[in-house]
Amino acid sequence: MQTLLVAAECKKIMDQKVTTSIRDLYYALKRTIPGTKENTFEDQQTESDPVVEDLEAMLNTLREKLHLKADRKGYMAGRVVLNDSGDRINCSKMGSSGWAIPSDVEEEIIKFEDVKADYILVIEKDAVWQRLNEDKFWKKQNCIVITGKGQPARGARRLVNRLHKEFKLPVYVLADADVWGYYIYSVIKQGSINLSFLSDRLGTPDAKYVGLTTQDVPKFGIPQNVTIKLNKGDVKRARELLKYMWFKPKEWQKEIRNMLKVGYKLELEALSSKGITFISKKYLPEKIKSQDFLP
Repeated sequence: MQTLLVAAECKKIMDQKVTTSIRDLYYALKRTIPGTKENTFEDQQTESDPVVEDLEAMLNTLREKLHLKADRKGYMAGRVVLNDSGDRINCSKMGSSGWAIPSDVEEEIIKFEDVKADYILVIEKDAVWQRLNEDKFWKKQNCIVITGKGQPARGARRLVNRLHKEFKLPVYVLADADVWGYYIYSVIKQGSINLSFLSDRLGTPDAKYVGLTTQDVPKFGIPQNVTIKLNKGDVKRARELLKYMWFKPKEWQKEIRNMLKVGYKLELEALSSKGITFISKKYLPEKIKSQDFLP
């Protein structure tokens, strides 16, 4: 019943040529079944959202093509000119805020007109993205800088996937040197487990990890006093990552084991201890030039 309700509502909004959020969808379909005290839906996260994922899998499509969208999350800057629903956007002229990435970046909505970049840099932290944007890192390095503000939403991951496939651009990921930063990288690279059926459209298997790592501490002379001691949860999670298939390469095994050995993690902002612009003027240019990546 729930599946048919969601499917029928999607068909209705598609016929009307409008879009709606998955939150609006939940409320539009939530009602008490006549003659009972039971509701069609009680919870969005455990009931209506999984039905949307079921429809995606059954129809081999994306929810965006069913005219469903989520909250916007993420920003982009760089030498990219695109058409967004009829409006021409130059992402190199968006000031300090950048272009806000919508939840739906499919070809019907977002059309790339001109892309002049050597690579894509995906940044975990919004604050670090702002630093690189202010320093015009994308202009000096001729790249595209994207932040997902933590784990990127589907729109940002799909945008990276499209730019990589359509323009053959390398993808480098910049995240915290902790188990959660490493996991965010794995989601960008492989896709998430619960959306594995969409990995070909949301994952970018050729992505590489540019940093931060615990091995960078002695390499770049980062002060020990800006590191953070691992807690029990960090240690448990690190040991779990060692067993994951996508962290089996020897380079990743070495990094995770080194984290457990030294007993600390560190955030990207720790690089500011070497100077506010250290990340944009020395750290990233050196690592990218030397191809100092983790696979």
